[in-house]
Amino acid sequence: MSDSALFSQIAQWLDQNVLIATSLAVIGAAAVFAIVVALLVVILRVLNALFGRPGNASNRKIRRAAREPGYSILIGEFGGYNSTAASNMVESSLASYCSKFSFGARFKLFRVRNPGGRPEGEVLARARGRLEKTGADMMVWGVRLSEDKDGLRIFGVTRGGNLTPQQAQPFTLLLPGRLRVISEPIKQATAYLLAKRLQPALAKPESFREERVAELGDVLDQILTEIDTIGRPLSEVTSREIETDFSGITLFLSNTMVKDAWLERLVDRRRATLEALKGDLDTEAMIDARLDLGRALIKRAEKTFDPVAVREASVHLNAAIDALRKHDVIRKAQRASDALARAQSLVETRRRFAVNFSA
Repeated sequence: MSDSALFSQIAQWLDQNVLIATSLAVIGAAAVFAIVVALLVVILRVLNALFGRPGNASNRKIRRAAREPGYSILIGEFGGYNSTAASNMVESSLASYCSKFSFGARFKLFRVRNPGGRPEGEVLARARGRLEKTGADMMVWGVRLSEDKDGLRIFGVTRGGNLTPQQAQPFTLLLPGRLRVISEPIKQATAYLLAKRLQPALAKPESFREERVAELGDVLDQILTEIDTIGRPLSEVTSREIETDFSGITLFLSNTMVKDAWLERLVDRRRATLEALKGDLDTEAMIDARLDLGRALIKRAEKTFDPVAVREASVHLNAAIDALRKHDVIRKAQRASDALARAQSLVETRRRFAVNFSA
């Protein structure tokens, strides 16, 4: 037998006996591997349902709830040290106090995954996409950086103001990071700030009935009083936002309701704010404080005339007006107003010319 014939027989035998068996073994191993992977997926899903975080709700569940009346709020995971306590604090704050600031409107909370870091770029796109898939109204998440007054950063996107999911606006809140001693006023402040992002009209007292606005003013006054009592645990930015909203409510109600105590506290708080803002002459916080203080002093003088208070009010209001004139928006509005006045004058001149000299 020649060598070539021998090699041909050997190859034929290997093909019939060894390669077929090897192929069957590979197919069998692949099938077993696929079955094991499928079983692992099923087991992991079961374990997640039994022992996982109760909030990793599916899009279908959230979308079904969003069809019912009320607000749907998604609470994502928090990053940083003691992050679980941070997300639990936000959830408990909303569960305890959100209805108070939404005037009884229903709301539902769902735990979901963290979309990422700050609400910008791809993270913002993912958060908006989640709102679109679920029909939810707001999503919040964050990170705990330290135990400072602004150590807890809450990020979020909101459809407040009837925005579409792709129009949802990002926001960032600065809250205390010392979670072991979080007090009820801080939880109330957290719920209020988030409720205002969900309902921007809360910053416009004229949007609600006076009785409702008075209830909200009572709560904000209590928050500010208790925060002052325990030593200003909130960051300056957050405290001033709540203070500004309380001032707006007080001045709005001063025309119809007797709120002398609120007016006095408004004056004291705004004076303290101006003292803290010395040197920041043209900042928005300084302008707001001067406007509120000037208006409050005039309101008070309308009841009991005090020339000293009126002069102080005039100083603050003039300073606020001078600062506003430096803003680009004000300058543009003034230029537009001047141009419109010239256009109207031109029309009137042309009309008079037509009347007086037409044949």
